[in-house]
Amino acid sequence: MDARNDSAAILAEHLQSNGVAVAWTDATALSASHPLNSAACEDVTADDGCYVTSYGYEVGQYGDERETADRVAYLVGARPGHESFPVDVEAISATIRRALSLGSGRPGLDALIELEEELRGHITLLLPEVRGTARQLRPNSNEAHRLKARLDGIERQTRQGLGQGTLSAHVQVHQLARDCQYLLARHTAEIQR
Repeated sequence: MDARNDSAAILAEHLQSNGVAVAWTDATALSASHPLNSAACEDVTADDGCYVTSYGYEVGQYGDERETADRVAYLVGARPGHESFPVDVEAISATIRRALSLGSGRPGLDALIELEEELRGHITLLLPEVRGTARQLRPNSNEAHRLKARLDGIERQTRQGLGQGTLSAHVQVHQLARDCQYLLARHTAEIQR
């Protein structure tokens, strides 16, 4: 991994701690978006010692990842620092119940698209909070490795898309509902501690 990859990975961590949703587009480029509105997004590339948006605006330099993340978070409308959106447990639970009850009927593609977007939003909200609790575990413990692998898998699942056809969309929505259920359970367990 070269310096550009390392710097971009550090930037991604700072963006996530600022509440920004991050999707890698290649080894040195990422797409940063508002956690609840994927239309508010900026593509950022690490190049020649600095970070540049897709329209050529320089947002920071290597070694200045925290400040760069603050700028990008501002551009996409996410909250800077460690503030996060409030977690509405009841709303998330209701979305999960709706998604998991789809097996009893034949949902249309529009309903599946809507549910997938809601679930991705809930996951994007919960994932940084659960990742924060993972940092409290012993770094090289089995539990920390398992949790990191599960959270990375959930993050990858949110980028899968609905695929081709209603069956594929149904499977994706069901998987996102289970992932969201897992994250919500971890979140509520931490609150009760």
